[in-house]
Amino acid sequence: MSLLIIILLLLNGFLLWRLYITRKIISQVVEAAEKTDPILLERRDTHIQGYRLDRLVRAFNKLISENASISHTGEEYLDQIQTTLGNLREAVVMADSTNTIRLANPAFAELAGVDKNPTGMRMDSFIQGEDFHTLLRDFRESGVGQRCEIEVQMQKRDLWLEVSVANLQENPNSEGPFTLFIFHDITRQKGLERMRTEFVANVSHELCTPVTVIKGFAETLIEDDKILSPDDKIRFLQKIVTNADRQHEILQDLLLLSRLESTEMVLRLEDLSTSGFLKEVSESWAEEMGGKKLEIECGPGWDIIHADPLRLSQVMTNLFQNILRHAGDYSRILMGCVPEEAVVCIFIEDDGDGIPEKDLPHVFQRFYRVEKGRSRELGGTGLGLAIIKHIVGQHGGTILARSTQGEGTRIEIRLPLVSRTPGRPQA
Repeated sequence: MSLLIIILLLLNGFLLWRLYITRKIISQVVEAAEKTDPILLERRDTHIQGYRLDRLVRAFNKLISENASISHTGEEYLDQIQTTLGNLREAVVMADSTNTIRLANPAFAELAGVDKNPTGMRMDSFIQGEDFHTLLRDFRESGVGQRCEIEVQMQKRDLWLEVSVANLQENPNSEGPFTLFIFHDITRQKGLERMRTEFVANVSHELCTPVTVIKGFAETLIEDDKILSPDDKIRFLQKIVTNADRQHEILQDLLLLSRLESTEMVLRLEDLSTSGFLKEVSESWAEEMGGKKLEIECGPGWDIIHADPLRLSQVMTNLFQNILRHAGDYSRILMGCVPEEAVVCIFIEDDGDGIPEKDLPHVFQRFYRVEKGRSRELGGTGLGLAIIKHIVGQHGGTILARSTQGEGTRIEIRLPLVSRTPGRPQA
């Protein structure tokens, strides 16, 4: 009886030992799984081979290896996606069903005008506008990908965006569904389209006026030839010639503007003393002043610029003629130059009627007129100041208009000075 008890105790002890070892092996497997590290079969203290668990451990190690490979591949794909999105000029956003941003590339942050990562924020905190909300509503209702142009507000800026929106395929393991947005900023293109449309409309309008006059007087000469007096015929013909000249002037200015905007216009640059140039230009204007004062005021200092004398003369002549036509009751014209740091400021001013504040930002636009009807009566094509702006820009300079209504107008042109070197003359 005692022998049986001893055997049972030994068997119970052996079973408890086996249970202990099994629990230890299971703990090692769990620990390895948590650390995603393979279990070493060579270690003797693992008791794995003695308990014939090596097949299980090999299968476990294989799963660990495959999982690591998949994770590494996934990280590489994610890095590639992030790199690709980072290099895209278009703004890309992935949002969930509540329009919360889950992924956004740097281009979207730049478009939205924010420095921080927008992930986790709602899209409508960056994009406002009826067009955008209509697009979202239509897309959510139909579920069909769309591409359209919308006008929105972002950080108090009015923008035109080309938007592509599509559903991403749902993943059973994801929180989806997700929506992919691609934004392309077309504000500049829209602005150019508007300018082109306005330009065509303005050209058509400007050319239509002289053509209508020419056609009307020509038809009258033909139809009423027998009843018109010789004086009337001469007067009608003079009207035809005047309007033909006006049409020719508009076309010449349009051709010049086109050449200035293309690469056809080549400037013949040379070193030029600004004060000396202005004195020469003013001599040709004296006879047109009609007894009013023409004054020159040039400050001392180095005033040598690199410019095309012919084109610069055209700039000053256009400005002078603009004063004669539109300054109204002026008594004098003051022109001159003031050397500044790295640039020389060339100015021309009058003490005439001035320009209303609302019109001042637009005076260098094509065909823009402060008083449209009166301007046409006084002559001019409405392109003179636009041509001036292009010529100044080709010289690497800037032009600015200052005016107070009733007190006169001042136009300032700033052109780069030539670096001062030994042997150059000083004005």
